[in-house]
Amino acid sequence: MLKRNKIERIKDAEKIAAGEVIERPANIVKELVENSIDAGAKEIRIIVKNAGKSSIQVIDDGIGIPPDEIELAFGKYMSSKIRSIDDLNTLHTLGFRGEALTSINAVSQVEIISKTELNDLGVHLIFDGGTLIERKEISCPVGTSLTVKNIFYNIPARQKFLKSDATELGHITDVVQRYSLAYPEIHFMYRHNDIDVLNCPSGNLLKTIFHMYGKSTAKLVEPIDYLEEKPLFKLYGLLGHPQISKKKRIDSSIFVNHRYIISDLLFDAIQEAYKGILTVGKFPFFVLNVVLDPSIIDFNIHPKKLHIRFENETYVYNKVYNIVRNFVEDKYIAKEAKYLSTELNDYISHDACDVEEKSFVDSNVIEKPVKTIKEKVATKEKPNDLLNEEGELIDKTVQLRLTDQNTSNETNESLTPDTYIREKYVNFKNFPKLRLISNTGQLSNKIYVVLEGFHQETNEPGLYVLDQHAASERINKEKLQNMLETSNVKRQALISPLKIELIPSEKFFLIENLEEINNFGFKFEHFGGNSFILREIPTIMEKVPNIEVIQEIISNISEIGKGKDKSFSEVKEEIINYLACHKSIRGGDELTIKDIRELIIDLANCKDPFHCAHARPTLKFISFKELDKIFKRKA
Repeated sequence: MLKRNKIERIKDAEKIAAGEVIERPANIVKELVENSIDAGAKEIRIIVKNAGKSSIQVIDDGIGIPPDEIELAFGKYMSSKIRSIDDLNTLHTLGFRGEALTSINAVSQVEIISKTELNDLGVHLIFDGGTLIERKEISCPVGTSLTVKNIFYNIPARQKFLKSDATELGHITDVVQRYSLAYPEIHFMYRHNDIDVLNCPSGNLLKTIFHMYGKSTAKLVEPIDYLEEKPLFKLYGLLGHPQISKKKRIDSSIFVNHRYIISDLLFDAIQEAYKGILTVGKFPFFVLNVVLDPSIIDFNIHPKKLHIRFENETYVYNKVYNIVRNFVEDKYIAKEAKYLSTELNDYISHDACDVEEKSFVDSNVIEKPVKTIKEKVATKEKPNDLLNEEGELIDKTVQLRLTDQNTSNETNESLTPDTYIREKYVNFKNFPKLRLISNTGQLSNKIYVVLEGFHQETNEPGLYVLDQHAASERINKEKLQNMLETSNVKRQALISPLKIELIPSEKFFLIENLEEINNFGFKFEHFGGNSFILREIPTIMEKVPNIEVIQEIISNISEIGKGKDKSFSEVKEEIINYLACHKSIRGGDELTIKDIRELIIDLANCKDPFHCAHARPTLKFISFKELDKIFKRKA
C-alpha cells in the first residue's frame, strides 16, 4: 500500500510556485488526474458534462485523505508530496506546488468526498468560490471523488473566453489519452454526457494503444526497453513502423519520469533517429517514457509543467538518439533490407542499402546516372575513356554509332545527338554536369516547369518558372470555393462504404461539425463509439481514397480547429486550403505536355492565378533583359 504523508504547508513555497494556470476545463482534469495517480489509484473515472463547463468529476480508489487534513488540502501551498524546495531534487510525484486545489476552488463550486482505509466514515465538503459552506461525515468507499461545477461562474469575463464544446472536449480528451498512455497499469474510464469516450482497462501499453488507436496501429509498433543503471537512464515504450508515421508530431507522446512533456530536444532526437526511412513531412509515431535521476531535471520552469529543462541537454539528446537509432536500424532497416533488390525502387532507405546517384564509368564519359545498391550493383563492362581532354571522341565505334545513317530506326532514334544529350549528362572534368531539359519543359526534380512568354504588364519577353503543385493548389481551391458558394458540390457514392476508426478527440470534432464537413462533399455517419461510416466523397478527390487517407484528412481537419481554438466557421478557409492541397498535383509527379497545357489554361482562368492557397507564388518571371545583365551583355 502507498505510504501517505501528512498534508502540511510547503516551506519557502514562493520559491517553488510558478502559478497554476486554470484557463480551461482541461487544466482542471489534468490536476485532478495527477492527484489521483499520486494517491496510488488503480482505477480512475473521469465524468464530464458539457465539455467540462457544467461539471467535471474525477473518482479514484487511491489512499484517500484523512478527516483532519481534508480542509488543509484546499489551502495555498499545502501538500503531502514535498516539504521544501530541496525535495525537488528527489521528486517522484506529479503534483508538488500545493496550488492546484486552491486555484480550482477559487473559480468554481467544488465538492469532495474522501475516505482512508483507517477511517470508518469519509468526509464530504462543499465549497463555493473558495468558501467552505458545508462539512459532514458520509459513508463511502476508500478513495476520493472530487467534483468541480460551473467553472468561472464567478468570473464571467473569463467564462466567455471558453471555446466550443468540441474544442474544450478535445483538450480534455487529449489529457486523458496522455495519462492513459503514461500509466497503462491504471484503468482509465472517461465519459462525456453519459457516453463512453474512452475505456482503457489496466494492462500493458500495447493494450492501451489498441484501445486508443485501433488494431492497425497496434500491429505496427515494436516494444523498446533500454536500461542503464549508473547513471540512471531508462527508455522504454513503443516505436512505430514508418508505415504509420504521422503528419503532426503531437500525435506521439514523450513522458519523462511518467510526466507528459513537450520537448523539442527529445522530439528532434527521435526524428533524427528515423532519418532516411520517413517520407518528407512525416513524423515517427511513438510512445516513450524516459526515466532519469530527478536531480538533473527541472520540472518547475513552466506554469503547466509541460516543459522541462535538463542539466546536460547534449548528453540526453545523444543518449536518446543513439538508443532509438540502433533500434530503428535493427527493426526497421536491417530487418527489411533483406527484401530489397535492384528492382525495388519505391521504398529503399539510404541507410539500409546505401543508395546513391553515381555513374558506372569514369568522370570524363557521357553516361546516364543510375541508382546503384551496395553489394547489388548490376555488372556492366567498363568502357575505355571515350573522350580526350578536348572532348573529342576517341572510340570510333561510338562515333560510328552516333553518325551511321544505315543503322536501324530504333538505334537511330535512341542515339540522335538531341536525345543523347537530353537524356544523358555530358560530364567533363572541371565543368558542370549538363544536359537539356525534357521535351515538356518539366525539370528533372518534377517540381518546376520552365516556360517562355511575355510579362502580363510590361509585355517583356522572358522565362517563366511554374511551380506545378502551387498552380494546381490554386486551381483546386477556387473550384472548391465555387462549389461551396453555389451549393453545388458534386459527390460520388462509394460502392463499398468505408468504416473509419478515429481517436476520441477527433471523434467529437467530427460529430459537432458533421453537417459542415459533409457540406464539403463527404457523407459521414456516426456508427457508434469511435467509428464512422463514409458513404460519399467529393468528386474533386477523383479516385476513391483508402482508409488511411480519410483518417489523415479528418485528423488534420480536427487539428486545425482544436489546435487553433477556433470554431469550424473560423477555420473553414484553412480546411478548404488543406483539401485543395491534398488533391493537387505533387512535386515529383511526372506531367505530359497535355497535363501542362491544361494546368496553364486552368490557372489562367483563376481569379488569383499568381498565388497558391497558402499565398506562395505559382509563377516567377525572369526577363531576357535580366539575363543580359547576368551575362554582362550590352543592351
